[in-house]
Amino acid sequence: MKKFFADVAVIGGGGAGLRAAIAAKEKVPSLKVLLLSKKPLGVGGTTAIACSDRMAFHATLPYTLPEKDNWRHHAMDIYRIGGEVSDYNLAEILARESADALEYLLNLNVPFVKTKDGKVDQFLTDGSIYPRACYVGPETAVEIHKALLRKFKALNIDLRENAMLYDFIVKDDRVIAAKFVDVETNEPFCVFAKAFVLATGGAGRLFKRNVFPSEMTGDGYAAALRAGAELVNLEFMQIGVCHPHILFASSGSMFRSLPRIVDEKGEEFIPRYLSEEDRRHLTELQFKKGAHWPVSYESPTRVIDLAVYAHLEKGHRVFFDFMKNPSYLSLESVPEEILKWSEKVDSKLFSLPTPYERLLKINPRVVEWLKERHIDLSKEPLEVQNALQHFQGGVKIDERARTSLKGLYAAGECAGGQHGANRPGGNSLLDTQVFGKIAGENAALEAMNKQIADVPIEQEKFFGEVPASEARRIVVDLISKHGFLVRFDEGLKLALGQLEKLQEQGVAQDEKGLSFLLETRNMLTLARAILSAELIRNESRGPHLKFEAFDPPTMNFVQRREDWNRYIVLRLVDGQIRHEIREPVRPKE
Repeated sequence: MKKFFADVAVIGGGGAGLRAAIAAKEKVPSLKVLLLSKKPLGVGGTTAIACSDRMAFHATLPYTLPEKDNWRHHAMDIYRIGGEVSDYNLAEILARESADALEYLLNLNVPFVKTKDGKVDQFLTDGSIYPRACYVGPETAVEIHKALLRKFKALNIDLRENAMLYDFIVKDDRVIAAKFVDVETNEPFCVFAKAFVLATGGAGRLFKRNVFPSEMTGDGYAAALRAGAELVNLEFMQIGVCHPHILFASSGSMFRSLPRIVDEKGEEFIPRYLSEEDRRHLTELQFKKGAHWPVSYESPTRVIDLAVYAHLEKGHRVFFDFMKNPSYLSLESVPEEILKWSEKVDSKLFSLPTPYERLLKINPRVVEWLKERHIDLSKEPLEVQNALQHFQGGVKIDERARTSLKGLYAAGECAGGQHGANRPGGNSLLDTQVFGKIAGENAALEAMNKQIADVPIEQEKFFGEVPASEARRIVVDLISKHGFLVRFDEGLKLALGQLEKLQEQGVAQDEKGLSFLLETRNMLTLARAILSAELIRNESRGPHLKFEAFDPPTMNFVQRREDWNRYIVLRLVDGQIRHEIREPVRPKE
């Protein structure tokens, strides 16, 4: 197996990986920093292609309300919205460092929208008390990635593309090397470094319905698990209503403009899945879904997500129709608080004849953006589905972005502990920049005082009975059916049992080659961990919805419990998933 050497190796080419590589190089310019990316930079990675109606970067700026101790309010929002199952000290770091993170991006010429007086414009998003969401438009993440990529290239940092991580080499509890396979040539190779930063993003491709790029198969999570690292909060994955093909989160203004939600026959099906009480408040629920976009147990708007899910499960397709008003919408059905909100946009907003005209008032940029992609909302409906959008948990980190293994740091979506069950909208982009910088800088400082530990490496042989293509189908089918939006203990136990059997049988290489085999192996490892966490948490919280019965309008949840204000930490020990339930770091009184 070929060997390569670096002082700092950053694994992942998205927002967190680029920020980490830049930070390491800026901190100690003499170091050899190597970034390894599974796809060519700008082609893969969630940051490079993620879009929503108005994508947010959550930040507390000097003028963000309330001006006294405003970052503390931000930190408490992260912890509170996270359901008190995240580490408050990490929330404080995110909030306190957010202004500097935004300033760095402004200096890289990210075109954040500004007000007439030159301040960065901010709006209220997902559960926050004060407006902190900064934005460019639908492509905020894309613009951030472009700016970071320009900076990365200017620093002449070493790059290896088409490199898929599949394992770490650990000696004396320290990561000393990482194993990769070139996804183009199927050639394995090994990278030795003094410190590693893991920034491989989420694992949406485990699920049939997702808005992740095709390469996001959980490689970082799985490699870290097999190396002995701790993972946390894997049961919490944000699921929202999204377009099925263009990786577009249909959030915020898309709901606030109150389109008809219909199926392929044009039927407004939502009311049939709701209780009589929810039907009476459907206008309010649909509007508030815009500010409570990912499904959450704590929000009454969860019934809309679950109605969409139930209809899809019956074989229907679902669309937002902006050409006609919903049958249940009348000016009298719009609550006073929503009418007051509308005055900031247009006092006659809800008197407009179509949702399309309302959307033009609320967010004209998203209408234009969709037209550029040949979707004209004035003439055709927008298809949507429930889709997995973000992993809240990951490889557990501390204040310095260190994992439980020496020499291994983590940042971005693959890291865990900084977010709980949910998060303020825009906090994931913030996370990539704050902990990306922290991970890169600390990895560089550690590399200054360490030596590379070179050891002989032999190429493994992988044996199994089940062809990789069949094994992957089994994994995706099981976790999509039992571990997605609607979860039952019986289903989780069934799925886990079948995955354990698959693990015992082993996965065999087939005509799709070595990289496909190793990817599938990673997916199997991670699926076992996710389903284990979902089974262990015996309550509903955030996007973790556990049921005693689900036949809408009957939706009998396993209720949230205060004694579950703790998080589940997982490790892989002798091939078995082991867990420990711990107290998170709490706010000081």
